[in-house]
Amino acid sequence: MQTSFFEQFDASSPVGVLDSPQSIDSGSHPGPDPAVLRFEQFRLKSIFDAVGKIKNHALWRQPFPYIVTQLSNEYPNGVDRLHGSWDAAVESGRSYLVGIETPMKEFLRRHTSSMSEWQKLAYDWCLANPNSRLVLKSAKPSFEYHAYKRGEYVEIGLPHQEAGGEKHWISRDGKRKVLVNVD
Repeated sequence: MQTSFFEQFDASSPVGVLDSPQSIDSGSHPGPDPAVLRFEQFRLKSIFDAVGKIKNHALWRQPFPYIVTQLSNEYPNGVDRLHGSWDAAVESGRSYLVGIETPMKEFLRRHTSSMSEWQKLAYDWCLANPNSRLVLKSAKPSFEYHAYKRGEYVEIGLPHQEAGGEKHWISRDGKRKVLVNVD
């Protein structure tokens, strides 16, 4: 019996950039549902269709040098009553990074950037899995990203000085992120 393309990768396998999809049978697979898949599986199903043909070339081309672990989110069900409001988080970021004298429009213009393809996937996965936190580690360069739902937004951060510096971005649309913390 021939295994499907997605069955070739069990949930414990670290998934990076694949060389090429292998020939597989043409069984039907449901579309990717981040709420029922581990992040690695969700990423693969977002890149390939059911028969292993590339359907997302942007995600396929982007290097993915990370080992992914899933932990519990410190904010149960993604709720943070103290700092979970989008407006409060952006205001806090503005106050900390540039001061309240800087108009909000100027702060957002200077501190907003597009999300990478893997960050967009992490955003979708975190919304569907609010009780979990993704930890993405790479060796060279040494980075350790954390992504999790926190109130009205998803936070993506580099929380350790020795693994990429201390930087935190937030997103509420899965397309753009706002830098709210740098240490």
